[in-house]
Amino acid sequence: MPGNQAIKEYSFRTTVGVPPYSRAEQTFRKGIKQTAFHNIIGAKGAVLKVHNTFLKPFYVEDLIREYHVMRQVAGLFDVTGEEIIEVTGPGALDFMNEMMPRDLRKIADGQCLYGIMCYDYGGLVEDAVVVRFDAQKFWWIGGLGFSEQWIWSNAIGRDVTVRSLLDQKALASLQGPKSREILQSVCDGDITSLPFYHMTRTKVCGVDCVVTRTGYTAELGFEVIVDVAQGEEVCGGLHDANSRAGGTLAGSGALDLRRVEAGLIDFSTDFDWHHTPWQVGLGWMLNMNKGYFHGREALAAAAARNPAEKLAGLRLSGNEAPHKGDVILIDGVRVGEVTSGIVSPTLEVPLAITMLKSTATTIGQKVEVISQGAPVPAEVVAMPFLDPERKLSKT
Repeated sequence: MPGNQAIKEYSFRTTVGVPPYSRAEQTFRKGIKQTAFHNIIGAKGAVLKVHNTFLKPFYVEDLIREYHVMRQVAGLFDVTGEEIIEVTGPGALDFMNEMMPRDLRKIADGQCLYGIMCYDYGGLVEDAVVVRFDAQKFWWIGGLGFSEQWIWSNAIGRDVTVRSLLDQKALASLQGPKSREILQSVCDGDITSLPFYHMTRTKVCGVDCVVTRTGYTAELGFEVIVDVAQGEEVCGGLHDANSRAGGTLAGSGALDLRRVEAGLIDFSTDFDWHHTPWQVGLGWMLNMNKGYFHGREALAAAAARNPAEKLAGLRLSGNEAPHKGDVILIDGVRVGEVTSGIVSPTLEVPLAITMLKSTATTIGQKVEVISQGAPVPAEVVAMPFLDPERKLSKT
C-alpha cells in the first residue's frame, strides 16, 4: 500500500442509554486509522500492519537492520495502539488495588508497575504497565485485551471515572543503549536520572508529554505519550534527534524479535483469558497477603498453583523459525505447541515460546517440533533467552 494513500476510516459514533447505565458515547475500538505519527513513520513503511485499529509498519526498510541499529544505538517505534485506560477519582487507589493482585499502595506517585488483572475464575484479563500519577489518577497501558470493559464494569457504583484514551494519545517508543542521551537532547526536564519503571511530565520537542522509562524490548528505553494533535511535531523532533545520533525508524517486527529474545509474553499470541498467572510465569505477582483482589480465591486453589500446562522456552536445531501452532512431541506424543517463534539475530539460533505440559518443562528436556511438516530437534531452555538478568533495561 503506498505510504501516502489515504486510509478511509469506517466507523460510526452513536450513543447508548440502556438503564441502569448512563447515556454515553460508544467507545469500542473501530475503524482502520492512521496514527498521529503516520507522516514520520507509517508512510515510510515497506510492509504495513493493523494493530488495535491503527495502521503501522511491520518494518520500515529492513527488519534485521532495524533490529541491530536499535540494539547498537536506538530505534524509534510508533506504539500507538497500546491502549491507555485512565482511572480517576477519590476512590481510584482502592478500586485499582482491588483490580490487581499486586499492591498499588506500595508504589509511590510517579512510579510505574508491571501488572496484571484476572477474572474471578482466575483467567488473565491482560498484562500492562500501570502508571501511578497520584492516589486519584492511574493509567493502565495495555494492548488488545478486554481491560477497558473489565475495569468499567467493575467501576459501576464506585467513586471513579473510567475512560479510554486510545484515540486521544499517541505513543512513541525510543529503545536502545543511546536512547537516554537522544531523548534528553529534546527534553526540557532532566530524564537522565529517571529510574527504571518511573514516569515524569516534561516538554519533549517543546510539547507537554508524559515520559515513562519502560518499553517492550528489554533494552534501555523510554515511551513518550503525547496528545494526538501535537503527535507529529513530537515524533518529527524525536526522529531528527535519533537520526543525528545514528539511530533508525523501526517497525513492530524488530520489536517482536527482541521481545521474544527477552521472554516477554504477548496477550493473544502467547496467552489469553484461558490462562492463569501460574501458567504463564506470572505467579510471582499474586500477593495473597494484600487482601481482596479479583481472582484471589480461584488462584489460591492447589489446582491453580499446579497447572497442567505452562509456558516454557525452546532452543531449536537448524536455522528456520518455528511458527505459532507448531506441534511439540516427546516420543511421538503431543506435549504442547509453539506460541511465538523467531530466529534470534543476536544468538543466531531458532527460539520459541511454547505452551507445554508441565511434566515436559524441565530444563534440558529433549523434544521435537513439527515445523512445516518436518520434525526439528529442540531442547527446553530457560527464559529470558538473552540478557537473563535484564541488566540492559536497568542500566
